[in-house]
Amino acid sequence: MTTTVMIVMEPGSAWPGQVGDSTNLVAFSHGGEDLLRMTQAKLDVLERSKQGVRVAILACNSETGSAPALRRSRLAHLLLGTVTRATCGRLILTASGRSSSQLRQELLALTGHLTDDLLGTTASISLRFTEAPHAGLAPEADAPALPMTGTHA
Repeated sequence: MTTTVMIVMEPGSAWPGQVGDSTNLVAFSHGGEDLLRMTQAKLDVLERSKQGVRVAILACNSETGSAPALRRSRLAHLLLGTVTRATCGRLILTASGRSSSQLRQELLALTGHLTDDLLGTTASISLRFTEAPHAGLAPEADAPALPMTGTHA
């Protein structure tokens, strides 16, 4: 079985950058499309073609509130369920470094809830707030990740 990096981008989210040596698959929404349904369909195709997702990235947009948080939670749980089947799988949630404090709080809460699903796995979850490069300057490094793994008690 070959392994794949999957990037799922919410409409209006920033590109999370390169992870590892290659990115094999990107899923994104063109507005009204159901991103959860599209992501599940892409995962089904990967499974049928004997490809496993070891790293999944959910690039989050700036929307806050109960409806966006629920959609984001469903996507994150789907992706986490996929990477926990891989050895040392990783789920990375990303958002802009300019995110509102409400979005930061919502993403931290989501990350905390997702850690409940890590128990007994080798998977990990990271939350990253990234900065966009400034015009004419070298890109700034990503903000440090907040790793959470299933191997800690």
